[in-house]
Amino acid sequence: MSSIERKWPWFSIGVFLLATFLGLTATAEENSSVWNRKTLGGDWGGMRTSLEENGIRYNLSYTGFYQGLFEGDGNDDWRFGGRVDLLLDVDTGKLGLWNGGGIHTRIEYRGDSPMAFRGGALWPVNTGALFPIGAANEFVASSLYLSQRTGEESNVMIGKINALDLLSSHPFFGGSGTDRFWNMAFAAPPSGVVPPVIIGGILSHSTAPYSFTIMVFDPNDQTTNYSLDHLFSDGVNVSFGVNRSGSIAGRQSSIGVTATYSSAEGIDYSKLGLPASSGTTTKKGSYNIAVELSHLLIENTQKPGKGIGLYLKGAIADGNPNPVQWSFIGGIGGIGLFPGRIEDSFGIGYYYYNFSNKLQNVIRPLVKFDDEQGIEVFYDFAATPWFHIALDLQYIDPASGDNQNALVGGLRTKIVF
Repeated sequence: MSSIERKWPWFSIGVFLLATFLGLTATAEENSSVWNRKTLGGDWGGMRTSLEENGIRYNLSYTGFYQGLFEGDGNDDWRFGGRVDLLLDVDTGKLGLWNGGGIHTRIEYRGDSPMAFRGGALWPVNTGALFPIGAANEFVASSLYLSQRTGEESNVMIGKINALDLLSSHPFFGGSGTDRFWNMAFAAPPSGVVPPVIIGGILSHSTAPYSFTIMVFDPNDQTTNYSLDHLFSDGVNVSFGVNRSGSIAGRQSSIGVTATYSSAEGIDYSKLGLPASSGTTTKKGSYNIAVELSHLLIENTQKPGKGIGLYLKGAIADGNPNPVQWSFIGGIGGIGLFPGRIEDSFGIGYYYYNFSNKLQNVIRPLVKFDDEQGIEVFYDFAATPWFHIALDLQYIDPASGDNQNALVGGLRTKIVF
Protein backbone atom coordinates (compact mmCIF):
# COMPACT_ATOMS: atom_id res chain seq x y z
CA MET A 1 0.00 0.00 0.00
CA SER A 2 1.43 3.38 -1.05
CA SER A 3 1.88 6.30 1.34
CA ILE A 4 -0.98 8.14 -0.40
CA GLU A 5 -3.31 5.20 0.15
CA ARG A 6 -2.37 5.08 3.83
CA LYS A 7 -3.07 8.78 4.24
CA TRP A 8 -6.50 8.87 2.57
CA PRO A 9 -8.49 7.29 5.46
CA TRP A 10 -6.91 9.68 7.95
CA PHE A 11 -7.51 12.58 5.58
CA SER A 12 -11.17 11.56 5.26
CA ILE A 13 -11.56 11.36 9.04
CA GLY A 14 -9.84 14.72 9.40
CA VAL A 15 -12.15 16.37 6.90
CA PHE A 16 -15.22 15.04 8.72
CA LEU A 17 -13.98 16.19 12.15
CA LEU A 18 -13.07 19.63 10.80
CA ALA A 19 -16.42 19.90 9.05
CA THR A 20 -18.29 18.97 12.22
CA PHE A 21 -16.30 21.51 14.25
CA LEU A 22 -16.98 24.29 11.72
CA GLY A 23 -20.66 23.43 11.66
CA LEU A 24 -21.05 23.35 15.43
CA THR A 25 -19.25 26.68 15.81
CA ALA A 26 -21.25 28.43 13.05
CA THR A 27 -22.96 31.61 14.17
CA ALA A 28 -26.03 31.14 16.36
CA GLU A 29 -27.92 33.79 14.39
CA GLU A 30 -28.95 31.13 11.86
CA ASN A 31 -32.42 29.70 12.40
CA SER A 32 -31.69 26.04 11.69
CA SER A 33 -29.43 23.79 13.74
CA VAL A 34 -26.33 22.19 12.26
CA TRP A 35 -28.23 18.91 11.87
CA ASN A 36 -31.08 20.40 9.84
CA ARG A 37 -29.48 22.93 7.53
CA LYS A 38 -28.86 22.05 3.87
CA THR A 39 -25.12 22.70 4.07
CA LEU A 40 -22.71 22.15 6.93
CA GLY A 41 -21.69 25.80 7.20
CA GLY A 42 -25.20 27.13 6.74
CA ASP A 43 -25.06 30.81 5.86
CA TRP A 44 -21.49 31.17 7.18
CA GLY A 45 -22.49 34.20 9.23
CA GLY A 46 -24.32 35.81 6.30
CA MET A 47 -21.53 35.35 3.75
CA ARG A 48 -23.47 32.88 1.57
CA THR A 49 -26.53 35.16 1.43
CA SER A 50 -24.39 38.17 0.63
CA LEU A 51 -22.66 36.35 -2.21
CA GLU A 52 -25.94 35.12 -3.68
CA GLU A 53 -27.44 38.59 -3.54
CA ASN A 54 -24.50 39.69 -5.68
CA GLY A 55 -24.96 36.81 -8.11
CA ILE A 56 -22.35 34.35 -6.82
CA ARG A 57 -23.39 30.83 -5.85
CA TYR A 58 -21.09 27.99 -4.89
CA ASN A 59 -21.30 24.33 -3.94
CA LEU A 60 -18.31 22.82 -2.17
CA SER A 61 -18.25 19.13 -1.26
CA TYR A 62 -15.92 16.36 -0.19
CA THR A 63 -16.62 12.72 -1.14
CA GLY A 64 -14.82 9.75 0.38
CA PHE A 65 -14.80 6.20 -0.99
CA TYR A 66 -13.99 2.80 0.46
CA GLN A 67 -14.25 0.04 -2.14
CA GLY A 68 -13.05 -3.47 -2.80
CA LEU A 69 -13.60 -6.80 -4.53
CA PHE A 70 -15.59 -9.55 -2.78
CA GLU A 71 -15.26 -12.01 -5.65
CA GLY A 72 -13.48 -11.92 -9.00
CA ASP A 73 -10.03 -11.88 -10.52
CA GLY A 74 -7.40 -9.24 -9.95
CA ASN A 75 -6.50 -7.01 -7.02
CA ASP A 76 -9.02 -7.49 -4.22
CA ASP A 77 -7.59 -4.86 -1.85
CA TRP A 78 -10.11 -2.61 -0.11
CA ARG A 79 -8.91 0.95 -0.58
CA PHE A 80 -9.79 4.45 0.59
CA GLY A 81 -10.01 7.40 -1.75
CA GLY A 82 -11.52 10.83 -1.93
CA ARG A 83 -12.24 13.89 -4.00
CA VAL A 84 -13.15 17.57 -3.62
CA ASP A 85 -15.59 19.35 -5.96
CA LEU A 86 -16.25 23.08 -6.22
CA LEU A 87 -19.01 24.39 -8.50
CA LEU A 88 -19.15 28.15 -8.93
CA ASP A 89 -21.93 30.00 -10.80
CA VAL A 90 -21.99 33.74 -11.41
CA ASP A 91 -25.17 35.62 -12.43
CA THR A 92 -23.87 38.48 -14.57
CA GLY A 93 -27.10 40.43 -14.18
CA LYS A 94 -26.92 40.54 -10.38
CA LEU A 95 -23.21 41.30 -10.64
CA GLY A 96 -24.05 44.41 -12.68
CA LEU A 97 -22.56 43.22 -15.98
CA TRP A 98 -25.28 42.09 -18.41
CA ASN A 99 -28.69 40.50 -17.99
CA GLY A 100 -29.38 36.81 -18.60
CA GLY A 101 -25.74 35.79 -18.57
CA GLY A 102 -23.74 33.38 -16.47
CA ILE A 103 -20.15 32.35 -15.84
CA HIS A 104 -19.68 28.77 -14.66
CA THR A 105 -16.75 26.71 -13.50
CA ARG A 106 -16.16 23.34 -11.90
CA ILE A 107 -12.90 22.62 -10.08
CA GLU A 108 -12.09 19.01 -9.17
CA TYR A 109 -9.43 17.30 -7.10
CA ARG A 110 -9.18 13.54 -6.62
CA GLY A 111 -6.70 11.10 -5.15
CA ASP A 112 -5.29 8.19 -7.13
CA SER A 113 -7.09 5.43 -5.21
CA PRO A 114 -9.23 3.37 -4.93
CA MET A 115 -8.83 1.65 -8.28
CA ALA A 116 -11.53 2.67 -10.75
CA PHE A 117 -11.36 -0.67 -12.58
CA ARG A 118 -12.00 -4.03 -10.94
CA GLY A 119 -12.37 -7.69 -11.90
CA GLY A 120 -11.69 -7.32 -15.62
CA ALA A 121 -14.60 -4.90 -16.19
CA LEU A 122 -14.13 -2.52 -19.11
CA TRP A 123 -16.33 0.20 -17.63
CA PRO A 124 -15.06 1.75 -14.39
CA VAL A 125 -16.82 0.55 -11.24
CA ASN A 126 -16.01 3.88 -9.56
CA THR A 127 -16.63 6.93 -11.75
CA GLY A 128 -15.67 9.35 -9.00
CA ALA A 129 -12.24 7.71 -8.70
CA LEU A 130 -11.58 8.01 -12.45
CA PHE A 131 -12.52 11.59 -13.33
CA PRO A 132 -10.94 13.96 -14.04
CA ILE A 133 -9.04 11.63 -16.39
CA GLY A 134 -5.26 11.85 -16.21
CA ALA A 135 -5.25 14.34 -13.38
CA ALA A 136 -4.88 12.53 -10.06
CA ASN A 137 -3.65 14.55 -7.07
CA GLU A 138 -4.05 17.90 -8.84
CA PHE A 139 -6.70 20.55 -9.25
CA VAL A 140 -8.45 20.68 -12.63
CA ALA A 141 -11.01 23.15 -13.99
CA SER A 142 -13.14 20.69 -15.93
CA SER A 143 -15.74 23.38 -16.70
CA LEU A 144 -15.20 27.00 -17.63
CA TYR A 145 -17.95 28.39 -19.82
CA LEU A 146 -20.39 31.23 -20.45
CA SER A 147 -24.16 30.91 -20.65
CA GLN A 148 -26.79 33.29 -21.98
CA ARG A 149 -30.55 33.05 -21.67
CA THR A 150 -32.80 34.58 -24.32
CA GLY A 151 -36.23 34.82 -22.78
CA GLU A 152 -37.60 31.90 -20.80
CA GLU A 153 -37.27 29.33 -23.58
CA SER A 154 -33.70 29.36 -24.91
CA ASN A 155 -30.23 29.08 -23.43
CA VAL A 156 -26.76 29.03 -24.98
CA MET A 157 -23.58 27.64 -23.37
CA ILE A 158 -20.14 28.07 -24.89
CA GLY A 159 -16.69 27.13 -23.62
CA LYS A 160 -15.20 24.18 -21.74
CA ILE A 161 -18.00 21.98 -20.39
CA ASN A 162 -17.90 18.90 -18.17
CA ALA A 163 -20.25 16.53 -20.02
CA LEU A 164 -21.04 14.64 -16.80
CA ASP A 165 -22.65 17.80 -15.40
CA LEU A 166 -25.21 17.76 -18.21
CA LEU A 167 -26.83 14.83 -16.37
CA SER A 168 -26.57 16.33 -12.88
CA SER A 169 -30.33 16.95 -12.55
CA HIS A 170 -31.38 13.56 -13.95
CA PRO A 171 -33.17 11.44 -11.30
CA PHE A 172 -31.52 8.18 -12.41
CA PHE A 173 -28.49 8.63 -14.69
CA GLY A 174 -25.61 10.99 -13.96
CA GLY A 175 -24.31 12.01 -10.56
CA SER A 176 -20.60 11.89 -11.50
CA GLY A 177 -20.12 8.98 -9.10
CA THR A 178 -20.52 11.26 -6.08
CA ASP A 179 -24.32 10.93 -6.14
CA ARG A 180 -26.51 8.00 -7.21
CA PHE A 181 -24.75 5.15 -9.07
CA TRP A 182 -21.00 4.47 -9.03
CA ASN A 183 -20.51 2.49 -12.27
CA MET A 184 -19.85 4.64 -15.33
CA ALA A 185 -22.51 2.75 -17.31
CA PHE A 186 -25.06 4.65 -15.17
CA ALA A 187 -23.15 7.70 -13.92
CA ALA A 188 -21.94 8.70 -17.41
CA PRO A 189 -23.32 6.23 -20.00
CA PRO A 190 -20.58 5.86 -22.66
CA SER A 191 -21.62 6.52 -26.24
CA GLY A 192 -18.23 6.35 -27.95
CA VAL A 193 -18.69 9.84 -29.45
CA VAL A 194 -18.91 12.19 -26.44
CA PRO A 195 -15.71 12.71 -24.39
CA PRO A 196 -15.86 13.48 -20.64
CA VAL A 197 -14.99 17.16 -21.13
CA ILE A 198 -15.81 19.08 -24.30
CA ILE A 199 -15.02 22.47 -25.79
CA GLY A 200 -17.82 23.82 -27.94
CA GLY A 201 -21.32 25.17 -27.74
CA ILE A 202 -24.76 23.96 -26.66
CA LEU A 203 -28.09 25.50 -27.64
CA SER A 204 -31.23 24.39 -25.80
CA HIS A 205 -34.79 25.49 -26.51
CA SER A 206 -38.05 24.56 -24.77
CA THR A 207 -41.57 24.91 -26.06
CA ALA A 208 -43.89 22.68 -24.04
CA PRO A 209 -44.20 19.77 -24.27
CA TYR A 210 -40.99 19.59 -26.35
CA SER A 211 -37.40 20.53 -25.62
CA PHE A 212 -34.57 20.59 -28.17
CA THR A 213 -30.80 20.50 -27.76
CA ILE A 214 -28.07 21.08 -30.34
CA MET A 215 -24.39 20.54 -29.49
CA VAL A 216 -21.27 21.29 -31.57
CA PHE A 217 -17.92 20.37 -30.03
CA ASP A 218 -14.37 19.17 -30.59
CA PRO A 219 -14.16 15.34 -30.69
CA ASN A 220 -11.20 15.10 -28.27
CA ASP A 221 -11.31 15.04 -24.47
CA GLN A 222 -10.39 18.49 -23.11
CA THR A 223 -9.99 17.68 -19.39
CA THR A 224 -6.51 19.15 -18.97
CA ASN A 225 -6.64 21.54 -21.93
CA TYR A 226 -7.14 25.27 -21.41
CA SER A 227 -6.18 26.44 -24.90
CA LEU A 228 -8.16 26.93 -28.11
CA ASP A 229 -5.16 25.93 -30.24
CA HIS A 230 -5.84 23.13 -32.75
CA LEU A 231 -9.53 23.13 -31.86
CA PHE A 232 -11.53 21.08 -34.43
CA SER A 233 -8.32 20.12 -36.23
CA ASP A 234 -9.29 16.43 -35.94
CA GLY A 235 -12.92 16.92 -36.93
CA VAL A 236 -16.19 18.05 -35.39
CA ASN A 237 -18.95 16.38 -33.38
CA VAL A 238 -22.59 17.39 -33.81
CA SER A 239 -25.45 16.21 -31.61
CA PHE A 240 -29.19 16.81 -31.85
CA GLY A 241 -31.71 15.81 -29.19
CA VAL A 242 -35.46 16.15 -28.78
CA ASN A 243 -37.50 15.27 -25.70
CA ARG A 244 -41.25 15.16 -25.17
CA SER A 245 -42.69 15.37 -21.67
CA GLY A 246 -46.20 14.33 -20.74
CA SER A 247 -48.08 11.98 -18.47
CA ILE A 248 -49.32 8.40 -18.48
CA ALA A 249 -51.98 7.36 -15.96
CA GLY A 250 -51.50 10.71 -14.25
CA ARG A 251 -47.76 10.21 -13.73
CA GLN A 252 -44.96 12.20 -15.34
CA SER A 253 -43.44 10.48 -18.37
CA SER A 254 -41.04 11.42 -21.13
CA ILE A 255 -39.45 10.08 -24.29
CA GLY A 256 -36.28 11.46 -25.84
CA VAL A 257 -34.08 10.76 -28.86
CA THR A 258 -30.47 11.92 -29.21
CA ALA A 259 -28.31 11.45 -32.31
CA THR A 260 -24.59 12.27 -32.29
CA TYR A 261 -22.21 12.18 -35.25
CA SER A 262 -18.43 12.57 -35.22
CA SER A 263 -16.36 13.33 -38.33
CA ALA A 264 -13.12 12.42 -36.55
CA GLU A 265 -11.02 9.48 -37.69
CA GLY A 266 -10.76 6.37 -35.54
CA ILE A 267 -9.11 2.99 -35.75
CA ASP A 268 -10.56 0.79 -38.50
CA TYR A 269 -10.95 -2.49 -36.62
CA SER A 270 -11.36 -4.44 -39.85
CA LYS A 271 -7.80 -3.47 -40.82
CA LEU A 272 -6.14 -4.33 -37.52
CA GLY A 273 -3.44 -6.96 -37.89
CA LEU A 274 -2.94 -6.28 -41.60
CA PRO A 275 0.45 -5.05 -42.91
CA ALA A 276 0.86 -1.28 -42.97
CA SER A 277 1.39 -1.49 -46.74
CA SER A 278 -2.17 -2.75 -47.17
CA GLY A 279 -3.58 0.78 -46.87
CA THR A 280 -5.04 3.11 -44.27
CA THR A 281 -5.79 1.71 -40.83
CA THR A 282 -8.23 4.47 -39.87
CA LYS A 283 -11.87 5.11 -40.68
CA LYS A 284 -13.66 8.45 -40.69
CA GLY A 285 -17.08 8.99 -39.19
CA SER A 286 -18.88 7.51 -36.21
CA TYR A 287 -22.35 7.83 -34.70
CA ASN A 288 -24.58 6.95 -31.76
CA ILE A 289 -28.39 7.13 -31.65
CA ALA A 290 -30.07 6.76 -28.26
CA VAL A 291 -33.70 6.55 -27.13
CA GLU A 292 -34.60 7.21 -23.50
CA LEU A 293 -37.90 6.56 -21.71
CA SER A 294 -38.93 7.52 -18.19
CA HIS A 295 -42.08 7.08 -16.14
CA LEU A 296 -42.79 8.07 -12.54
CA LEU A 297 -44.26 5.01 -10.84
CA ILE A 298 -44.89 6.49 -7.38
CA GLU A 299 -45.01 10.24 -6.79
CA ASN A 300 -43.85 11.57 -3.44
CA THR A 301 -46.55 13.76 -1.93
CA GLN A 302 -43.97 15.92 -0.15
CA LYS A 303 -41.97 16.53 -3.33
CA PRO A 304 -44.32 16.80 -6.33
CA GLY A 305 -42.75 15.57 -9.55
CA LYS A 306 -40.31 13.34 -7.69
CA GLY A 307 -40.55 9.84 -6.31
CA ILE A 308 -39.80 6.36 -7.62
CA GLY A 309 -39.49 5.98 -11.38
CA LEU A 310 -38.70 3.55 -14.19
CA TYR A 311 -35.91 4.56 -16.58
CA LEU A 312 -34.83 2.88 -19.84
CA LYS A 313 -32.17 3.82 -22.38
CA GLY A 314 -31.24 1.96 -25.56
CA ALA A 315 -28.66 2.98 -28.16
CA ILE A 316 -27.18 1.79 -31.43
CA ALA A 317 -23.82 2.79 -32.91
CA ASP A 318 -21.71 2.04 -35.99
CA GLY A 319 -19.37 -0.39 -34.21
CA ASN A 320 -16.41 0.71 -36.33
CA PRO A 321 -14.64 2.95 -35.44
CA ASN A 322 -17.00 3.32 -32.47
CA PRO A 323 -16.10 0.48 -30.06
CA VAL A 324 -19.80 0.22 -29.11
CA GLN A 325 -22.28 -1.68 -31.31
CA TRP A 326 -25.37 -1.22 -29.15
CA SER A 327 -26.29 -0.84 -25.49
CA PHE A 328 -29.19 -1.10 -23.08
CA ILE A 329 -29.42 0.47 -19.63
CA GLY A 330 -32.43 0.45 -17.34
CA GLY A 331 -33.69 0.33 -13.81
CA ILE A 332 -35.77 1.75 -11.02
CA GLY A 333 -34.69 4.53 -8.71
CA GLY A 334 -35.57 7.74 -6.96
CA ILE A 335 -36.44 8.95 -3.46
CA GLY A 336 -38.83 7.92 -0.71
CA LEU A 337 -38.36 4.17 -0.74
CA PHE A 338 -39.15 4.17 2.98
CA PRO A 339 -41.75 6.37 4.75
CA GLY A 340 -40.26 9.50 6.24
CA ARG A 341 -36.96 9.18 4.30
CA ILE A 342 -37.56 11.60 1.42
CA GLU A 343 -33.95 12.83 1.45
CA ASP A 344 -32.63 9.30 0.90
CA SER A 345 -32.14 8.02 -2.65
CA PHE A 346 -31.76 4.55 -4.12
CA GLY A 347 -31.29 2.79 -7.43
CA ILE A 348 -31.37 -0.70 -8.94
CA GLY A 349 -29.92 -0.81 -12.44
CA TYR A 350 -28.91 -3.23 -15.17
CA TYR A 351 -26.69 -2.55 -18.18
CA TYR A 352 -25.58 -4.49 -21.24
CA TYR A 353 -22.96 -3.21 -23.69
CA ASN A 354 -22.49 -5.03 -26.97
CA PHE A 355 -19.04 -4.12 -28.22
CA SER A 356 -17.92 -3.89 -31.83
CA ASN A 357 -18.07 -7.29 -33.52
CA LYS A 358 -15.15 -6.33 -35.75
CA LEU A 359 -13.04 -5.38 -32.74
CA GLN A 360 -13.94 -8.60 -30.93
CA ASN A 361 -13.05 -10.72 -33.96
CA VAL A 362 -9.60 -9.12 -34.11
CA ILE A 363 -8.86 -9.39 -30.38
CA ARG A 364 -10.31 -12.83 -29.61
CA PRO A 365 -7.44 -14.87 -31.14
CA LEU A 366 -5.19 -13.20 -28.55
CA VAL A 367 -7.52 -12.41 -25.62
CA LYS A 368 -11.11 -13.40 -24.99
CA PHE A 369 -13.08 -10.17 -25.37
CA ASP A 370 -16.84 -10.41 -24.77
CA ASP A 371 -19.72 -8.04 -24.25
CA GLU A 372 -20.19 -6.64 -20.75
CA GLN A 373 -23.22 -6.61 -18.47
CA GLY A 374 -23.81 -5.83 -14.86
CA ILE A 375 -26.19 -5.04 -12.04
CA GLU A 376 -25.72 -2.27 -9.49
CA VAL A 377 -27.69 -1.53 -6.33
CA PHE A 378 -27.13 1.47 -4.08
CA TYR A 379 -28.83 3.17 -1.17
CA ASP A 380 -27.87 6.71 -0.15
CA PHE A 381 -28.79 7.52 3.46
CA ALA A 382 -29.10 11.20 4.40
CA ALA A 383 -27.78 11.30 7.97
CA THR A 384 -28.26 15.07 7.70
CA PRO A 385 -29.07 17.16 4.60
CA TRP A 386 -25.34 17.87 4.25
CA PHE A 387 -23.91 14.47 5.23
CA HIS A 388 -24.77 11.37 3.18
CA ILE A 389 -23.66 7.74 3.57
CA ALA A 390 -24.14 5.39 0.64
CA LEU A 391 -23.75 1.61 0.31
CA ASP A 392 -23.10 0.12 -3.13
CA LEU A 393 -22.97 -3.40 -4.56
CA GLN A 394 -22.15 -4.37 -8.16
CA TYR A 395 -22.25 -7.77 -9.86
CA ILE A 396 -20.47 -7.72 -13.23
CA ASP A 397 -19.97 -10.15 -16.10
CA PRO A 398 -16.82 -8.44 -17.43
CA ALA A 399 -15.77 -7.84 -21.02
CA SER A 400 -12.54 -9.65 -20.27
CA GLY A 401 -13.90 -13.14 -20.90
CA ASP A 402 -10.97 -14.83 -19.16
CA ASN A 403 -12.11 -13.28 -15.86
CA GLN A 404 -14.78 -14.76 -13.64
CA ASN A 405 -17.79 -12.66 -12.68
CA ALA A 406 -16.96 -9.94 -10.18
CA LEU A 407 -18.75 -8.81 -7.02
CA VAL A 408 -17.71 -5.31 -5.95
CA GLY A 409 -18.77 -3.52 -2.78
CA GLY A 410 -18.34 0.04 -1.61
CA LEU A 411 -19.06 2.69 1.03
CA ARG A 412 -19.31 6.37 0.14
CA THR A 413 -19.61 9.44 2.34
CA LYS A 414 -20.30 12.97 1.14
CA ILE A 415 -20.13 16.27 3.01
CA VAL A 416 -21.59 19.44 1.49
CA PHE A 417 -20.09 22.59 2.94
